[in-house]
Amino acid sequence: MRVVTRMLAVLVVLALAAGAAYAGCGAKDTLQGTLKSVDADNNMVVVVGEDGKEVKLTMTKSTAVKDAEGNKAEVSKLVGKQVEVVSEHAKIDSITLMA
Repeated sequence: MRVVTRMLAVLVVLALAAGAAYAGCGAKDTLQGTLKSVDADNNMVVVVGEDGKEVKLTMTKSTAVKDAEGNKAEVSKLVGKQVEVVSEHAKIDSITLMA
């Protein structure tokens, strides 16, 4: 009985550690496609990827929006244009106009 209890405890600890590691994994996703729309009220954008699928992403206060030269830009002016979006867990780090 003690062995089973210890094994169960070890499994619980491993499961919690794996969940914590995933939550803060820091993996960045890069999406290239056409910026279809911007919902400024809800801080959402829709990007149509090169595969034709729509992806909804959330802008944050720290989201950087840049033109092709790396200068600050307004996201609403990029609608209909080719962009590269870097995000983590659907939260946008940056949106950059592609040249």
